[in-house]
Amino acid sequence: MLQTYFNITVAAEWVAFIAALLLLNKSTGNWRLFIPWLFFVLCIETIGWYKTNVLHIRGNSLPFNINIIVSDVFLLWFLTTSPQIYGKRQYFYRAIAAFVVFAVLNLLFFEKTVAYNSVSDVIGGILQALFSGYLVYGIIKDETHERSLFDHEYFWLSIGVLFSAMGSAVLNVFLTELQAYADKTHINVYGYINYSVNILFCTCLIIAFICRRTTR
Repeated sequence: MLQTYFNITVAAEWVAFIAALLLLNKSTGNWRLFIPWLFFVLCIETIGWYKTNVLHIRGNSLPFNINIIVSDVFLLWFLTTSPQIYGKRQYFYRAIAAFVVFAVLNLLFFEKTVAYNSVSDVIGGILQALFSGYLVYGIIKDETHERSLFDHEYFWLSIGVLFSAMGSAVLNVFLTELQAYADKTHINVYGYINYSVNILFCTCLIIAFICRRTTR
């Protein structure tokens, strides 16, 4: 039964969580917040797996809908802690606040708790792509020869978030088509893309943790 729990995505998240525990000490500052966030994500994954595979409860969307709001807000906020966004933070904060209001209303009144809140997921992904894309541009524009991008923790974080957000948005937009293709060909393109995106995201997270630990 545990084989159904330790899929590629969950395994990558566990590796990232362990890396955070080992690399993010007190000297890394607010980056230590990734430890409770990754723990929260793993708890959601475990609850979802337990309800589906052990309790055999149908309608398993609520924990993942909560995860959409918490995780998107955390990543969006954390991107704003980069020095490259310092002068524009008020605009980014407004976007985050608007997303929270929409996501909560969507959870309560529109897609509600019984269905996966794909609209919130897509909008959160678009905001993450915009935030991280802006940050990548700012980092490349401001970077000097004295510091390599391979030592820049926010660069790797933003790259991971950018690809994760874009991949998630594409999967949600074309979910119906991908499901129809899988039913016809028995090729799970959705799963392959999802696993690849999550592996890339967790890999970038770990590189960012290493950069933060070695440069501080």
